[in-house]
Amino acid sequence: MKKTGNDLLPFIAMVIVQLGYAGSNVVTKLVMDTGMDPFVQTAYRPIFATISIAPFAYFLERKTRPRLTLSVIFQIFLCSIVGITATQYAFCIGLKNTTPTIVGAIDNLIPAFTFLLAVPFGLEKLGLRSIAGQAKLIGTIVCVGGAMLLSLYRGPVVIGQLGFHWKYAESSDKNINSGHTNFLLGPFILIISSVTYTLWLIIQARVNEKYAAPYSSIFLVFFLSSFQCMIISYCVVPKASEWALTPIRAISVVYNGTVCSSLALYLSSWCIEKKGPLYVSMFNPFLLIIAAFLSWILLREKLYVGIVVGSILTVVGLYGFLWGQKKEMEQSKNDVEEEDKEANKEENRYARVTWNCN
Repeated sequence: MKKTGNDLLPFIAMVIVQLGYAGSNVVTKLVMDTGMDPFVQTAYRPIFATISIAPFAYFLERKTRPRLTLSVIFQIFLCSIVGITATQYAFCIGLKNTTPTIVGAIDNLIPAFTFLLAVPFGLEKLGLRSIAGQAKLIGTIVCVGGAMLLSLYRGPVVIGQLGFHWKYAESSDKNINSGHTNFLLGPFILIISSVTYTLWLIIQARVNEKYAAPYSSIFLVFFLSSFQCMIISYCVVPKASEWALTPIRAISVVYNGTVCSSLALYLSSWCIEKKGPLYVSMFNPFLLIIAAFLSWILLREKLYVGIVVGSILTVVGLYGFLWGQKKEMEQSKNDVEEEDKEANKEENRYARVTWNCN
C-alpha cells in the first residue's frame, strides 16, 4: 500500500504540472498575439515566481536549510541561466512564432534529449547491444523525425476552426493569418528551449543531491533569473509603454509566475528527486493533448496534416523510448536479484561449512 502511495503522488504532481503548462501556453500565446512583447513577458515571469515561492522557502526551511557551498551556488546559478532565462526566452519567442499545439508536440523531445545528454553525465547507459537500448535509440530518432516533420511541413487542414466567438481569439486568428507567425523559425527555437530545459533537468538532479532544500533552491534560481531577465529585456525593449500590464496581461504574468513557474518547477524538482529526470519528461504527451484541445476551443487553431502526423510520430517515438527504458530497468532489477540470490547462497554455504567444522 505504501508503494502505491509513493507512486501515486508523483503521478498526480506531474499531471498538475502538465495542466499548468498547457494553460500557460494558451494564455501566453493569447497576450503575445494581442501585442505583448515576448521579452517583456519573459522578464515578468521570474519576478512573480520569486515572490510566490519566497514565503515557503523562509518559513518551511529556515531551520533545516543546509549551508550553501560555492559548488552549490555555481550549480544554482547555472540552473537560473539554463533552466529559466534561456529556456523561457526561447519558449516565448518560439511560441510567438507558432502555436500551443506545436509547443506540446516539441516538448515530447525532452525525454530523448534527456537520454542523449544523460549518457555523458553517467546518469544513463547507451546499451545498444540490448533490445532495450536499441528501442531507446530508435524511439529517439522517431521523436526527432516527428518534430522535424511538424516543423517543416504543414499540408492541408485536417480539423478546421471551431465557430466559437471570442474577441481575443479573433485577434489571435488575425495575427496568424496575416503572416505574423513564422512556422519554420518557431519550432526551431522551441527545440532550443527543449534542449536547455533538458540541461536544467540534469543540473537540478545534481543540486538535489547536494542541497536538500527544494523551496530555497527554487527561490534562488528564480531570484537570480529575475535580474538576468530584467537586464536583457530592458536592453531589448526600453520603451516604458511596452511594459504596461492590462488586465489580461496581468493575469498572464501572475499565472505564469505562480502556477506555471514556481509551483510547476517545484513539483518537477520534487519528482526528479523521487523518480529521476526521465520520469518527469515522460508526461509531456499530456501537454500535447490538453494544449491542442484548448487551442482549438479558445484560439480557433487549425490542425494541419504535418502537425497531426508529426505529433503522432513524436508520441510513438516517445513511448517506444519509454518501453526500452522500462525493459532496461526490469533487466537491471533482475540482475540485482540474481546477485542477491548468489550472495545468499554463498552465505548459506559458508554457514554450513562453519557449522560442520564446529
